[in-house]
Amino acid sequence: MAKKICNQINCHTLIDMKERYCPKHKRDVVSKTNSDYNRYKRNKPHQSFYNSKEWKQARTIAMQRTGGLCEECLTFDLITKADVVDHIIPISASYSRRLEQSNLMPLCHSHHNKKTALENKQIEGAS
Repeated sequence: MAKKICNQINCHTLIDMKERYCPKHKRDVVSKTNSDYNRYKRNKPHQSFYNSKEWKQARTIAMQRTGGLCEECLTFDLITKADVVDHIIPISASYSRRLEQSNLMPLCHSHHNKKTALENKQIEGAS
C-alpha cells in the first residue's frame, strides 16, 4: 500500500495515504482540538457540572444500563460501543433534569454528532 509522510512539521514517519498524521501527532491534534473547544466554545457552568462526582456517577449508571452500547444502534440490532452519554433534553433547556436517568442516553459518536447537528439546526431555524 502507498505511504506518505505525516503532516506534522519535521516528522518523517510514514503513514497510510488515508491518514493525515502519525499516531503520536494524531493524539496531539485531538488534544489541541479538545483544549481549544473547552477554552473557547464550551459553556463554563456546564463544564464544571461535567467534572462533578454526581455527573460521573449518573454517566456510569446510564452506561451500565445498556452494557456500554449505543442505544440508537441497538434499535437497529447493531452492536456499537457508546462513547458519550447524551442528555435527551439538553441541560441548556432543562438544567433540573441533568441527572435524571430518563433523560440520559448512551450514544456512539456518530449518533451523538447527528443528534447534536439536528438540535443545532432546529435552534437556528427557530431564531
